[in-house]
Amino acid sequence: MEYLTLAWHGILDYGWRILYASMLFFVLELLIGHNKYSMASRLRGAAFWVVYIAITVASMTAFNALWADLGIQPLVSLSMAGLSQSSSKVLNVVGWIVTPVVAVIVGEFFYYWFHRAQHSNRILWAFHAEHHALREMSAWNSNHHFTEEILRIPFVIIPSSLLIHLDPGFAPAIVWLLIGVQGQYIHSHTRLNLGPLRYVVADNRFHRIHHSVEREHWNTNFGSFTSVWDIVFRTARFPRKDEWPDTGIDEHDEAKTLREFLFRPFTKLRGKA
Repeated sequence: MEYLTLAWHGILDYGWRILYASMLFFVLELLIGHNKYSMASRLRGAAFWVVYIAITVASMTAFNALWADLGIQPLVSLSMAGLSQSSSKVLNVVGWIVTPVVAVIVGEFFYYWFHRAQHSNRILWAFHAEHHALREMSAWNSNHHFTEEILRIPFVIIPSSLLIHLDPGFAPAIVWLLIGVQGQYIHSHTRLNLGPLRYVVADNRFHRIHHSVEREHWNTNFGSFTSVWDIVFRTARFPRKDEWPDTGIDEHDEAKTLREFLFRPFTKLRGKA
């Protein structure tokens, strides 16, 4: 019963965040968007989100409960709470903003390499291709295949939680909110970008290159929240001014039905697609 309660609250929390973020960027896409995408693609994406969230939260709730019961501690624990607890107001503000961002950047190291593996491994690509097949990519139409969050458990969550735990200390809710909506933002087609900040925090222009149909853009910009690891490992490709390529893949178009969204990767792996 406790598991069901936790899963239900997790679904609600995740769902409301996706709703708020997607609606915000939907308005911006209408006002200052690069593309004129259909409502059909957005509504279809919203339906897929419902299924994605339910499966993801149910899986992660079960894993988190199991991991907590095992009581495994990380190799290194670091606290960055000193800045946010400083008597200096200036250091407080810096701590509220910088330390959560640093914590997320460090935590994304394993995701960066997992994402690269998704583009080079046939099995992982079968699932990830559903996300790259999006031709009308927007804040609403941006969800990954549901298996991707499950695959993150062995490839990202377990390694990172075994290695290091960073405590960023206190940060205002608005900071966590902005970090939390990054996934919707980088897939939106609004003209709102981060300018020079994109060399630390990835924006939608940076991520658009990753989804580009143009061969020169392939295998670049694997970072989700940050561009730092792409810079370090020389996979960064910062867009030229007004560079905004089309998205999609040649293998197949984006999923049009729930059945296609859920089962096409498995069908492909069985050699029937």
